[in-house]
Parts: sequence; structure tokens; C-alpha cells
Amino acid sequence: MVHKEYFNPVHGYAISPFKSPNEDRNHFHHRNVNNKIKIIVLHFTVLDFGTTVKEFTSKRSNTSRNVSSHYVIARPTEARTHNQLLQVVPENCVSNHAGISLWGNYSLINSISIGIEIVNYGYNATNDSWDPFYQDQIRIVGLMVARMVDQYKVLPHYVVGHSDIAPNRKIDPGVMFPWRKLYKNYGIGAWLDNDEMNETVVIAKYSPSTPCPSTPDQKLFVNYLGVYGYNISDEIQAIKAFKAHFTANQKPKLYNSLITRLEMYWIWALVAKYSH
Repeated sequence: MVHKEYFNPVHGYAISPFKSPNEDRNHFHHRNVNNKIKIIVLHFTVLDFGTTVKEFTSKRSNTSRNVSSHYVIARPTEARTHNQLLQVVPENCVSNHAGISLWGNYSLINSISIGIEIVNYGYNATNDSWDPFYQDQIRIVGLMVARMVDQYKVLPHYVVGHSDIAPNRKIDPGVMFPWRKLYKNYGIGAWLDNDEMNETVVIAKYSPSTPCPSTPDQKLFVNYLGVYGYNISDEIQAIKAFKAHFTANQKPKLYNSLITRLEMYWIWALVAKYSH
């Protein structure tokens, strides 16, 4: 049921659609032609590669539990070199990866998105540590998402993590997912350039509609989060999701709900750069 496939620019494998009497193992449905792909969502699996694929292709009596994702990226220890990428759901179909989620004005995220699952065990509460990502996995993410962004004209700040679109439920892909590296090396996602850490530069480049906040202010920060795209119904979790993606990224000790002048600056500058 699996065949070699070229996804431009990465070689991998694809699962052929299941035929009668196993159609319900296809955890997807065809995308409405009016639903353009606008969002790319990155996840970690918590499960190993084999268990993940089984979850995404199992025959279930309750079809509402037919979770899936368009792609799964295995760890190099689970697949031979260049065989880490598996397509479970074709890009022209809808996979059930986002769940109840929100980004900007969009709530039916599955219908307008592509989901990519990266095999990673996430957060280990026992020893308070995060499972590292393999460089091969990040390379595949970078190459694949760069192609998708170009093909579907996805806005930079619409390349997001599961925790960005569902902060009240999810923490993946986690504080150790290298968002800055994807931006710097592959030109994808939202980030601030080095010169944009200067308020004067941001004003000159983007003419923000509000002045740069001078002191930490949770109410103002959360308001900016809502403008940027976050669901702010749970303020604390929205703050933590933002910090995991930006100001605490690669710094797990800073992954909390504390707002400093750094967070205020980043959200102000990101809104100026991407939400005007």
C-alpha cells in the first residue's frame, strides 16, 4: 500500500488510498475547491513513527476519531536515509490534524491547511526536558514548507505550530522547535531580522499604527496577540504559546507566562511587520 513518491523537492513514500471494504481507513475527505490552502501547521507526534502511522490509518467505528495528517517525518533512526518522509493524506484532501482551533478569522482550520507531523516525543515531565529534533527532520520540514509557501501563497505568519492555533489544548511542536532556523535558512515563517530589534528600524520599515510599548502590560500584550492571530480566550496559554514560538524558543527555562519588555517589543514588532 506504500509507493515511492517525489514531493518536490524531497523524495519519500506515499500511502495509496484504501479501497473497498477499507475506505474508512482513509482518514480524509476531498478538499472543497473554494477552500484554498492558507495555513501550514507543524506538530510533534509524542508517538513513534509506526504507532503514528497506525493511528492515522486505523479502521475506527467512530469516524469522528479519524485523526490524520498530510505528512509524517520519521526520525533517522526509524527510516533509511532519504526515506523519512511519508505522505498519509494527499495535499488536495483534508486531513484531521488541527482539531478545535483558531487562527485570525479562521476557525475551520482543517479545511484550509496542511498538517505536518514530526516524530518527536515532546515534553518529558519526569526529568523536565524536551526531546530534541533531528537535523534531517528540520531539513525536510524546511524544504517541504518552502515549496508549499510558494505554491499556495501562504503568508509568513500563517506557518504556525499546533500550539499557536490551539493554545488552550496543545503544546506542540514545543519550545525546542527551531523556528528561527527555518526563517533564516529556508525563508519560511515569521521572525524578526537582526536590524528589526531596533524600534526605529521597525517604525521606518512598517509604520506601525501604535507606539512601541515601554513597559510590560498583560492586557495590552494579549490584545496584540489577538490582532496577530491567537485565540486569547485562555490568556495564560496564549502567552505561553507565543513565548514557545518566539521569545523563549530554544530557552525552555523562560517558557512561562511572564511578560517582560522583550515580549512587548516582539509582539508589537511582529504585528507591525505581518498584520498591517
